[in-house]
Amino acid sequence: MKTLLEKDELLKAVQGKEIGCGNAECFFCDVQTDSRNISQDLKAMFVPLLGEFQDGHKFIPSVLEKKPGVILLNESEYQKKSDFYDELAEKNKTVCFVKVENTLHALQAAAKAYVEKKCSSMIKVSITGSSGKTTTKEMLVSICKEYFGEENVAYTKGNFNSETGLPLSVFKINGNEKIGIFEMGMNRFGEIEEISEVWKSKYGIITNIGTAHIGILKTRENIAREKRHSFDFIPQDGAAFVPADDDFADFCLENVKGEKIKFGKNVDTLRSGVEFGKNLGLFGTEFFVDGLKIHLSLSGEYNYQNALGVVALAKKLGIDAVSIKNGLENVCSVGGRMEILKTELKNQKNCVLIKDCYNANLDSMLKVLDFCQNLDKKSYGKKIFVLADMKELGDESEKSHKAVGEKINSISPDFVFLIGKEMKACYDVIKNTENVLLFDESSPENFEIIGEKILEKVNGNEIVLLKGSHSMELDKLIPYFVLLKNEGEIQ
Repeated sequence: MKTLLEKDELLKAVQGKEIGCGNAECFFCDVQTDSRNISQDLKAMFVPLLGEFQDGHKFIPSVLEKKPGVILLNESEYQKKSDFYDELAEKNKTVCFVKVENTLHALQAAAKAYVEKKCSSMIKVSITGSSGKTTTKEMLVSICKEYFGEENVAYTKGNFNSETGLPLSVFKINGNEKIGIFEMGMNRFGEIEEISEVWKSKYGIITNIGTAHIGILKTRENIAREKRHSFDFIPQDGAAFVPADDDFADFCLENVKGEKIKFGKNVDTLRSGVEFGKNLGLFGTEFFVDGLKIHLSLSGEYNYQNALGVVALAKKLGIDAVSIKNGLENVCSVGGRMEILKTELKNQKNCVLIKDCYNANLDSMLKVLDFCQNLDKKSYGKKIFVLADMKELGDESEKSHKAVGEKINSISPDFVFLIGKEMKACYDVIKNTENVLLFDESSPENFEIIGEKILEKVNGNEIVLLKGSHSMELDKLIPYFVLLKNEGEIQ
């Protein structure tokens, strides 16, 4: 097994200086920022990060017990405790201690050097957007596995798409893959720009410009300005893909050097090669690519929209319609994102459970409510919504939660449970509050009440929607009304 970067490559990339004797080997085949994830069986480079509530440097002594290969540390930390770190370096002569100006930036710089070293012949793809990133990635990954072979596709695992997540993800590339598909997320100004410089994609998709993180970035234009940084390094022979009906589509494409491609249900079939078939409601969408019928099982018009972006990119790569069909038809819902389950309840009745509680912002909330509104009333019973706070909306929170209330007024569901202090703004604008209950927090006590109420109201084949930000923990409500298997799985 080879080291991910040689010592001279690492020191040059991070602009670091070794402390101690200078004779340490500098061998590492894993990179971690969480000391708990370091394995004694796998030589690691530990990158301690300085957060709002935690300083990773304090874990260096415990990390040394696991025999890492490299440890980075901030110059400022070293200056404060130089004797301490010099002594550690002296006692651990096989470990390469490297001081850098900023460990986060050093992690990104090391990842950039690794990508340049290992991925020069790889097709590099980035995916970002206010919502739908992970589902879009899973669709493209599934298609590419069909076409290139499973072992030839590198991609973001889980939700590792941030300022630290993307660098950690790219270190998992072995360099033999033919294509790499990586998500880019953000929680602050400048984050997409930083990680775009690490990956430097040749092809990129922006799924949409919505209101996720508007509490931090303040306006959709600022969000679009940040997201379009994912296109910064697309070369002339690359391409950028944006939804045609997004009002920021042209703005996102302004500085793109490569081909500019718009996708969407209103794009002409002659141009896209895609023809809409029919909306199958809970069972997804039927459509045609180059005349070949495809059944996308993921429900909702927005999932179809994301699939159109994936199809556009796949066709640009020369992937055939059969691989596109097989890939899309093999995709199922990502955990917590628009999972639709025919579910047996504790009262021996059945319902259709729509579990969409991985994250929530105004765009995704309105989309799933639209989806529920458009379901065939003859086929399903009552519509029961459990909606929890949408987080990270900042000054836009009250306005956004009121907008959800207005949407509920237009839908008139049979019953609504609202959970969280921010949902009070939603409750205040709902007209028929007799069918609405407001709870101030996610708690076992409140979940028990809600679960009992759901069981009272479900007679069979009702729609029960769970939607809210991940931190509201709506998934913990499920055992209060759903009949679970012994291992906790939904029946």
